[in-house]
Order: sequence, then structure tokens, then C-alpha cells
Amino acid sequence: MTSTRWWWVRHAPSAGLPGIIHGQDDVDADLTDHTAIEDRIAMLPKDAVWLTSGLPRTVQTAVALGAANCRIVTELMEQDFGDWNGKSWSDLRDNQTRNFWMNFATEAPPGGESFVHMMDRVSHTIAELSLEYEGRDIIAVAHAGTIRAALTMALNLFAKSALTFQLDNLSITEIENIPGGDLRAWCVHGINR
Repeated sequence: MTSTRWWWVRHAPSAGLPGIIHGQDDVDADLTDHTAIEDRIAMLPKDAVWLTSGLPRTVQTAVALGAANCRIVTELMEQDFGDWNGKSWSDLRDNQTRNFWMNFATEAPPGGESFVHMMDRVSHTIAELSLEYEGRDIIAVAHAGTIRAALTMALNLFAKSALTFQLDNLSITEIENIPGGDLRAWCVHGINR
């Protein structure tokens, strides 16, 4: 059994107005930073399995990075912000967000999911895909929340701790899944590179 290396790439910046809660919205990627894209291409392994969440900004980023064939895995989508998708934080009244910010790891926006629920969804999917593609390099173009969930699982962190990770657009986070009998160990090689 050989290890599986996950190369998490946060999608390129979202096109459109800044400060909007995109969550699971179908918003395009801003792919105008050609230098950053070329730099990331040089860092990524060749002959890897390409995965995206299926949202346009992840698919467009993967194609810009050289993916010829992407498998869409909807379980790797960003946190569902429900009724808040498409709105800006400044448009929401304080009383609407107070409970969320008091415990943003376990509190769900109206009609959405909490980070803990998203973490369960993502962690289960990562475990299955690590077995399916054991011994391969996986380039997963996803979202900040998804990558934080992967780090939470790999580092065995409390959910609230993972929310402190800064993950820039087009950054690479590298995590290795090492098989070992009934247990699988994780090694984090780099975050937000």
C-alpha cells in the first residue's frame, strides 16, 4: 500500500462584487492573474487525478491549471450558507448574524449548514476517495471551507481551530494520506503555499 497525496488548490478569486457570500452560488472565477496560474501549474504533479466541486469557479480554475478531465464531486462544495448565499455580510442585520458569529463552527445560517456539518460531509468523502485513488496524486480544486475541513480531519483539530487557517485564492495545501492497517495516518506538507 502506498500513500495518496492530496494537492488542494483553492479556486481563483470569484468574479463579481467583493464581499459577497458565495457559498454554493454559481459564480465564475476571475482568471486574470496569469502569473499566479503559471506558478501553480509548475508546482502541481503531472498525471494526477483532478477533482472539483462542480461549481463554475472550481471547474474554470482546474481547466486554467491544465486539467483535461475533471471529476465533479459535489460533496467537496463550500459550506452552504442557505438564505445568505448571494448577500453581503454588510447587508445582514446584526441580529441575523449574532448567533452565527457567537459559535460559527456549529451554528448554521438560515436554510444552510454549519461548518461541523460540512466537515462531516467532506471528511467522509475524502476518506472514500483516498481509498479509491490510493497511491495516486489527487489535485482537488475546491473552496476555503472544504480545505479547512480537510485540514481539520488531517490534524485532528476542533472545528473552531480550523477556521483560523488563512487560505488564499490559488494557494496550494498539500496533505498526504498514509495507509497503515486499519488506521490511516495523515501528514500535512504545506498550507496556503
